[in-house]
Amino acid sequence: MISIARQSAKLASKLSFPVARPSSLLVRRSLVQSTRKLQQDPKKPQSILTEDLLAKAGVDVDENADKPKETESSAGDTQGNTSGSGKKRRKRQTSTDIKRERYANWFYIFSLSGLTGTALYMGRDWEEGESEELKKGIDNGYTPALMFQRFKARFNSMFTYFQEPPFEDLLPPPPPAPYQRPLTLVITLEDFLVHSEWSQKYGWRTAKRPGCDYFLGYLSQYYEIVLFSSNYMMYAEKIAEKLDPIHAFVSYNLFKEHCVYKDGVHIKDISKLNRDLGKVVTIDTDPNTYKLQPENAIPMDPWTGEADDKLLRLIPFLEYLATQQVNDVRPILNSYHDKKQIPQEFEQRVQKLKEKFYSDQKTKTEGNWALKLLGVANTMGSQGSKFPLDLIREEGEKNYVRFIQLIEEEKEKIRIQQEQMGGQTFTLKDYVEGNIPSPEEQLKMQMEKQQEIDALFEKQKQEKKLQQQQQQQQQQN
Repeated sequence: MISIARQSAKLASKLSFPVARPSSLLVRRSLVQSTRKLQQDPKKPQSILTEDLLAKAGVDVDENADKPKETESSAGDTQGNTSGSGKKRRKRQTSTDIKRERYANWFYIFSLSGLTGTALYMGRDWEEGESEELKKGIDNGYTPALMFQRFKARFNSMFTYFQEPPFEDLLPPPPPAPYQRPLTLVITLEDFLVHSEWSQKYGWRTAKRPGCDYFLGYLSQYYEIVLFSSNYMMYAEKIAEKLDPIHAFVSYNLFKEHCVYKDGVHIKDISKLNRDLGKVVTIDTDPNTYKLQPENAIPMDPWTGEADDKLLRLIPFLEYLATQQVNDVRPILNSYHDKKQIPQEFEQRVQKLKEKFYSDQKTKTEGNWALKLLGVANTMGSQGSKFPLDLIREEGEKNYVRFIQLIEEEKEKIRIQQEQMGGQTFTLKDYVEGNIPSPEEQLKMQMEKQQEIDALFEKQKQEKKLQQQQQQQQQQN
């Protein structure tokens, strides 16, 4: 029995020895490796929060932050990278990151599909409703070159909305013949009729050019005046209203929104005015604004605010141009060598014509022997007949004076009307209780009120006339 017990003990010791020995060896090896690591990098502490734990907790881990700087040789880097498991660590992603990446991929797919479909649709064959100008030089067909040309033409046409004026015809059709002016005069506003300056003391101030009112009022009897501003409507409209409050001189106002944007500049395309180009004259200070129709333009130097008489010196030529019933103004304008000097050159031409006119008149009078016998030649020679352009100017001055009187009367009538109509309003209570008169009753009330205004205006007019007569009598006495 004792021998059997000894044999079983030896057998148990043999079986337990291989199990205990490997564990002790592994512990020793791990201690040696950790000691070597601490000896290699004794200053760097080891945290128990590893990257795996941080990634599982949902914290973004910057992989580049924990990497040591490459100060050692490539051999040392290789040894450090191969330490541990020897496998490349996979980037940890949360469920939110995965969803974001999935949505981004779907967005890219749909965007690419939409762009491709749009490109194919814009490269389709021409349709009946599309303009001939767009189709010019490009045929139908589904070759890559033709499809690209059609795509390019349609793509470029999308931007014409921002480059072209808002309307195809900027002005309505001209009035009938009895009320139609012979020519259309397109003039700029900035640095021609007015000049604006900004200073720290006063801010923005706008000056009106000397002779501006007379220039507009006198030429309005011959021209359909269109004020084409180079500025936006929100800035220039107030100035235009100050120049002509009741629209007696200026027929239409146009602004920068009505220009054509081409080659980086805004151009005043007068071909879109719905008028015959042969009967349109434009005056501007910027050559870029009339470069599409330079033959219709009278260029002027920008006005800087000093007193001058250039507006008044333009009137004789423009009056002559309107009273000669020309079919096309462009040959006359282009007959001048320097268009900026048209007033001076026109004055020289008129002076030559006057000399010739009076010399011819004198020759005819002196060569008529019948008038000499009757003794009428000397009388006619002393009186003489006036030069035709002088007669036109005298008639124009008379018309201008009468026109200004009518405008002053109309202004006075408008003032009285505003005073009388100012208190005629309806309150919210009237609307709620139904005390608003019918449209017929309102029209009747307006007609009665207008008759009262006319009677009041005539009364004031008569009183002013009597006062003027009394003043004239007092001056004579």
